[in-house]
Amino acid sequence: MSFRPFIPSAMLALVAGLLFVSAPAVAQTPDTVEVAVPQSFDWHLERTLPETARWGQALDTAYARDILSWTTAAEFTNSLVDHLPLAEGVVTPMEHFGYAIGQPGTLHTTAEFYSWYEALAGSSPRVRMEYLDETEEGRRFALVQIGSEANLARLEEIREAYHRLTDPRETSEAEMEELIEDLPAIYMVFSGLHSPETGHPEVTAELAYRVAVSEHPMVREIRDNALLFIMPVTDPDGRDRVVEWYRLHDQGQAYTSDDRVPGPPFWGQYIRHDNNRDGLQLTLALSRQVVGLFEHWKYPIALDLHESVPFLYVSTGTGPYNPHIDPITRHEWQWIAHHEVTQLTAHGMPGVWTHDFFDGWNPGYMVFALNNRNAIGRFYETFGNSVPATQERTVGGNRTSEEWFRANPPYSEVIWSLRNNVNYAQSGVLHSAHLIARNRDEVLRNYWRKNRNAVERGRTEAPHAWVVPADQLRRADVSHMLNLLRTHGVELHRAEAGMRVAEFAAAGVEPPEGLPDTLEVRAGDYLLRADQPYSNFLRNLMETQDFPEDAPRPYDDVGWTFPLIYNLQVWEVADPEVLALKMTAVTERVALPGRVAVSSDPDWWVVRYEASAHALEARWALGEGVPVHTAREPLTPAGAEGPWGAGAWLIPSEAMDREAITSWADRFGLEVGGLPNRDVEAIERNEQTLPRIALLHSWRNTQDDGSVRYAFDTMGIPYTYLSEDRIGQTDLRAEFDVVLFPDQGRSAGGRQIFEGLDPEDGPIAWEPHPDYPSLGMHSQTSDMTGGMGYEGLSALRDFVHAGGTLVTLGSASTVPIEFAMVRGVSLRSPGSLFSPGSIVRARADGASHPLFWGYEEEFPVFDRFGPYLGASGDRSDDVVLRFAPTDRLFLSGLVASPNQLAGQPAAIATRLGDGHLVMFGVRVLHRNQTRGSFALAWNAILNWDALDRVQDDEAVADDAEEASDG
Repeated sequence: MSFRPFIPSAMLALVAGLLFVSAPAVAQTPDTVEVAVPQSFDWHLERTLPETARWGQALDTAYARDILSWTTAAEFTNSLVDHLPLAEGVVTPMEHFGYAIGQPGTLHTTAEFYSWYEALAGSSPRVRMEYLDETEEGRRFALVQIGSEANLARLEEIREAYHRLTDPRETSEAEMEELIEDLPAIYMVFSGLHSPETGHPEVTAELAYRVAVSEHPMVREIRDNALLFIMPVTDPDGRDRVVEWYRLHDQGQAYTSDDRVPGPPFWGQYIRHDNNRDGLQLTLALSRQVVGLFEHWKYPIALDLHESVPFLYVSTGTGPYNPHIDPITRHEWQWIAHHEVTQLTAHGMPGVWTHDFFDGWNPGYMVFALNNRNAIGRFYETFGNSVPATQERTVGGNRTSEEWFRANPPYSEVIWSLRNNVNYAQSGVLHSAHLIARNRDEVLRNYWRKNRNAVERGRTEAPHAWVVPADQLRRADVSHMLNLLRTHGVELHRAEAGMRVAEFAAAGVEPPEGLPDTLEVRAGDYLLRADQPYSNFLRNLMETQDFPEDAPRPYDDVGWTFPLIYNLQVWEVADPEVLALKMTAVTERVALPGRVAVSSDPDWWVVRYEASAHALEARWALGEGVPVHTAREPLTPAGAEGPWGAGAWLIPSEAMDREAITSWADRFGLEVGGLPNRDVEAIERNEQTLPRIALLHSWRNTQDDGSVRYAFDTMGIPYTYLSEDRIGQTDLRAEFDVVLFPDQGRSAGGRQIFEGLDPEDGPIAWEPHPDYPSLGMHSQTSDMTGGMGYEGLSALRDFVHAGGTLVTLGSASTVPIEFAMVRGVSLRSPGSLFSPGSIVRARADGASHPLFWGYEEEFPVFDRFGPYLGASGDRSDDVVLRFAPTDRLFLSGLVASPNQLAGQPAAIATRLGDGHLVMFGVRVLHRNQTRGSFALAWNAILNWDALDRVQDDEAVADDAEEASDG
């Protein structure tokens, strides 16, 4: 490969010399021989390195020489980061590690970083370190705080001041001005969220030292007027797994991207890249830690460090920006980004730019923990190699053009090092933190103003509140949603008295069937007031989204409305009088109890089945010792106000006494009635058999099955985590009743899933290793490559025909279709349809089917690029769920050309041999977020051996008449 970057001819000659001339042009690292791509460079050797900085501070010349040796060209560093200042008694990275940060071939684990920060904090009064909560695997999160000794001595006073700035209901403008007079601006930096983006934990390790000891006037101003907070590793479990993997495979020798061994199949305990899509549902310990950290400090700005595109992309996105982010914040994004781009460009550093890569619409990213709460959340993308080797890199043409937002673009080809990455990211953070420190009073003033704006908006703009009725189905789901909101810091109240408020039309909602024309708040109902500091965040969660159809294509999901995604009743209130209603703040966990509606003990307990996200957990909590029958027809138990739909659970009272059934019903918010033996005898029913579950995973994508593992683990559902390479070697039917195959990624097709990782990269083992304890977890194989193979495909087919139930979610459904496991089912090409993660309405198709017991006839589901299913001939009768008609389809997000989705299959359930195949096109278990549709999957599991349709009397009569006519 020849290198022709857009640089002066003299530099071209130098780069060519480094690549193709003999040894004198390359400064070799110890114990190495000359390699295809040099790891050290000599462009700086004629430069005299000063021992003292111009501001009079001693400098470490040996460390500086290493910095320059590992920087591939002069323009990839600058006077802020090309040296290392010294301070008496303060340990340097060189003294601690034995080498400078950014050494080729070197990455550090979480424990190695923590040891460094402990040493730094122990030797410098300007550094403080504390450990926080634990990850899923027992590692600790950590927080490092750097600032002046005076500011570190008053951290609790500073924290209390920030809490006061957050609540303008208690802090007047005059009090705010007094508060911010000497209040430092806290600037948080997160590094290492995406574990294979390995460079930034190295960046912040040196950054912490530099800010602590440098007497550079700019750094002094940062230290005096700001506090730099650093989370050294945002995903400690993933960091250690990736670093150990790279050490095992000697990725310091990967001199081009083609040399890299495919990364480890797992990062954190459950989630890979989507750990940056967990900001709303808070599935992960790291997400809860980030939100908890903000709630503890309520700091005004944070920066999340990522790696992908060259050389430094400073986020602003292209829009459309989320309309519920305060306009001040949206302009602050631009202000800070253009300052950083300007300053680094002025240093002569090429390839620093903005206005691209992201839209600012979805509030579920990790750093939106700040934007959702009236602070400033931002991110960087630098050109990381992932592996620590210096590499030859080619930059795509869409990143190298000169634009108004990219006046000095990246080179089309470059030799790139870990140290280059350190230089760029560290320089950007220093200029960013300096801007905030120098303008701290304005940043803090705006922070208070944004909180004030949110409160005032709730007082003056409808809706003024949201009512969550306490008396509704799916009480456990109501409790889950309200507790999640409280974890987010949203204020929750409970009505002490009832009132009727504005008509539904005035409230902007359609009256539900069976309810009066006026909306009633009853005593005991929950209220979410809009006149609170997090009002904008609350609106974002409660209201529907309407992504502009003519906007640039969205970066991620565009709809997330909580009442829809939970499938709960929540009413907007347009009448401001609701704010005057007598109510009490909720300060404890919400737990809506169930209800046992019969006074005497019946022969059978009857449990109303309500398609709750907690249904599977509730059933498994009973265990195999409690017999449970499922009613395959509607019934009306004693104590009920009306008939209950098919799917109710029948439990013999001799198996559970009143105390036991009451405790269980309260735990899961269930309604229980009763029936005598004579009534139960006439009910068509089947006894449930708790299935042996296999959760099938591929090695190319463990992202979505991680969300399912999380659900099973937290609900106590036993399962076997079965890898694709094992299914062809296993008698599946002898060991399992249900095989659940989760989504395999938005763009994955059946062939891609079937083929798996390329065997040319193999064999690649995922097995325990005595030197690397993070490896070989969750699942094991001697070779991850090659996919399931024809043996595996045949094993799945035989499993179903032998009486098992195969449930495929999302793109996994393409496997049985593309490989003709079932005839008459196809994949549709939807033409101009564009549904990039939106909530739509679906409806049960035809006669009652166990898949949607507990659901209404129509209910919300989540669609994200399909796959879109088709059925012909007799298979049309196997379509059990369809998208609603065009005029009723859209609920939240964006559906362009909805007519191409309306009426089409959303799920197909068919009998094959003695078993069942259930294929979902919609995302029923998406990111642990689509909780209202969880029960679609749970119904397939609970009724795995009884998934045939239940025909109603009219359908049976029609069939009899057709047979008679024949």
